Amino acid sequence: VAVFSRDADSGQVTFVQMLKDGVDGVDGLDRVRTVTLSPDGLHAYTAGQNDDAVTVFSRDAASGQLTFVQMLEDGVDGVDGLDGAWSVTVSPDGRHAYVSGQFDNAVAVFSRNAASGVLTFEQVLKDGAGGVDGLARTRSVTMSPDGLHVYTAGYVDKAVAVFSRNAASGFLTFVQVFKDGADGVDGLYGANAVTVSPDGLHVYATGYRENAVVAFSRDGGGSLPGTHRVFVGTGQSISGLDFGNWQLAAIGG
Repeated sequence: VAVFSRDADSGQVTFVQMLKDGVDGVDGLDRVRTVTLSPDGLHAYTAGQNDDAVTVFSRDAASGQLTFVQMLEDGVDGVDGLDGAWSVTVSPDGRHAYVSGQFDNAVAVFSRNAASGVLTFEQVLKDGAGGVDGLARTRSVTMSPDGLHVYTAGYVDKAVAVFSRNAASGFLTFVQVFKDGADGVDGLYGANAVTVSPDGLHVYATGYRENAVVAFSRDGGGSLPGTHRVFVGTGQSISGLDFGNWQLAAIGG
């Protein structure tokens, strides 16, 4: 993980620090896929695919430097769902963290200590268990701004799945799934990333194998009533969506 300071006026960045797996006690960064910050800015969290792990770092607000705090590994101390850990997100209230494990076809739920940043395993949801669907090779997990719903992108299922969230426990409950080619849904072949607009009105997902971005409208209950529009990188006016450009940043409604 590389740390840079940022000039607020120019936007220019300056290298500050690098933390590397296996160096100075740091662990969990083998094939690290994603990094995110807690809403309070006090901690950073990473998902390490080859380590099957989520790692916690404390953050110095002045320097931005990170310090290793904790690694939670799939199959150790009761932790489950992190095989092939790919994506991590923290709830807006800072109380929970959610990690996708693509080889476990799962989403793992952790409670978070706001002071230390330390995570505690609480729940795992797996594709095909208890009616859950859409998590085959899940590679992305994100949360609505209101903290009430979680959305995932399942690469093999070609799907976006919706879960409701209990704000107190952090537990998730499966709500619905949208799959490529079913009920008019298109553009989700190789679903690889998903995000929610800041106003909470829309959900956007990338279809890695279709060079596409799919837009969904989102109702007040968190469900996705239907496909809003599909943008494809080949054969249409939009450019920059060629195969391989799968990362999706949060955008407006």
